[in-house]
This record gives sequence, C-alpha cells and structure tokens, in this order.
Amino acid sequence: MSISIRNIKYLPKDTREIMPSEVDENFNFLLVYNFPEFTSERGKPKIAINDTIERFKWNSNFIKSISTRHDHSIEILKNRGFSIDSFSSKMNWRMVIGLGAAHPQETSMTLHHIYGIPYIPGSAVKGVTRHWFILKTFDGLKINEFSQISCLEKILENSDDEDDKISQETFKKKFTAKRIVPDDILYNFFTSKKDVVNLYRDIFGKQGKAGKVLFFDAYPVGEIKLKMDIMNPHYPKYYSGSEPPADYQDPNPIKFLTVENTEYRFHIASKNPGLLKEAKSYLIEALREHGIGAKTAIGYGYFGV
Repeated sequence: MSISIRNIKYLPKDTREIMPSEVDENFNFLLVYNFPEFTSERGKPKIAINDTIERFKWNSNFIKSISTRHDHSIEILKNRGFSIDSFSSKMNWRMVIGLGAAHPQETSMTLHHIYGIPYIPGSAVKGVTRHWFILKTFDGLKINEFSQISCLEKILENSDDEDDKISQETFKKKFTAKRIVPDDILYNFFTSKKDVVNLYRDIFGKQGKAGKVLFFDAYPVGEIKLKMDIMNPHYPKYYSGSEPPADYQDPNPIKFLTVENTEYRFHIASKNPGLLKEAKSYLIEALREHGIGAKTAIGYGYFGV
C-alpha cells in the first residue's frame, strides 16, 4: 500500500516538496500510525486502528544506524569532562509510553518525530528514576500514612540550606502539602538524613537548580516488536459520568498498540562518577521493580536488568 505525501497537510511544506508524491507504507511508521483508516459504523464515521499495524517491520540497518549514531553523540560528551554509563535491557513483556496523549485513534504511543520509532524520552527515564527514589526513601521511613509521601516530595523539592536549623513548627508549616501536615518522622528524617536530601538535589535538581546527572532518550536496539492490545471498560456510561455502574451497560473495547519483548539502550551522564553510580542504581531498580510507562500495575513496562 502506498501513502500520498501530497495529502498529508501536517508535514512541513518544504518536506513535502522534496519527497516523492507517494511512498510505501513502510517508509515511516509515523505516517502509518498517525493517519489511520476511516470506517463507518451504523452510519457514523469511525477511526479504525489497523489490525495489520502490528506487523510493521523496520529495516534492521535503519535501527542499527540510529542506535550507533545516538551512542556516538553521547560518547562525545566524554571530551567535555562527563562520565558516561550505558546499558541495554530487554523488557519482560510489553510497554506503552504516551498512552494517554491526544491522538486520532483515542489511544497513543510516543514515537520519535523524525525516525518514527517507539522510544522512551529522557524525561520519562528521569521521571521514573526520581519517582522510585521518593518511593524507596518513603518506604524506608516506615510511615503508616501513605499521604505523607506528598510532604516528603515537597521536602526533597523545596528544602534549601537555610532550613538546616529549622524549628519543628516552621518545618510543618513550610512542608505541608495537599493539606497534609508532615509528621515527626519526616522532621527527624530531615534533620538527621541530610545526605539523602542532598543526594536527591544533586541527581535530579530542584526549583531553580539543575541536577548534575543527565538522562537521555532510550532507543530500541535490534528488532522492534509491536503488539496490539485491548482495554475493555465495562461501564462506559459510568466512566463518562452520566450513569452509575450497572451490568446492562455494554462494554466498550478500546484497542491500543504496545511494544513487546524489545530491547532498549539507556544512557546517563555526569561529571561526578559517584553521582552517576547512584543514579544508575536507582534507574535499574526502577526499571526492574516499578516499570516505566502506562499500566505498570498490570505488568507493563518492566525490564529484566
């Protein structure tokens, strides 16, 4: 099947002009995924996700060249005094990044805007590492009330050196989050575990201060395997807010695309080798124990590192 480039108005004008009038559907997966077929159901137009889309195959040399170029560009940072740590890992099952983003097919997937490959943005890599740091720190405090985690996050994000001799009363006022007042355990943590607070600041940064570790996009290496999946809300009218849940409501199957059993390569960098080691440890634990992307609660996004 061929795709008419001239009819895709969302491509830049100069791009359309230098490209052939029609290209094969395997030219760029972004074109296949972002411009789906239209069908009709009960007289109403419907955007249909193509059932054959999971059989899309990328050229292996193309994927290899992307990975090689990405590795090379990061290696250049060594000339600027950075230490680099890279590792590859294969997901345990499936993964989907950007599922809730706006898309004509109701569900989305994050694709590289040039290469059209499913990748993991560096912001997502940093975000899941940061989230795991907070969860692991909170778990170590043995606090019974989980809502206190919002106070811990605020402490890590907003504390500064001027708070070293903060009183307990001022501490509670400053770090109240979402109307939750930090308890005595958090105050003791803040006054006795400054090394943990400083480690968070150094790796991830805070308001007005950049972190000292760089997290890069993760690209697939080797074969990219796509798999169609489905979610099936049984009470669509309840979720839309129009009716209470009831068994007479018809399920509303929604198809979405995932990446399955694919290997990705991760890179992080820092001018501080000690920080780099700490960040890598948290990143690996996050990928193995927490997962990245959507639907981690049911097994998506876990890697075998």
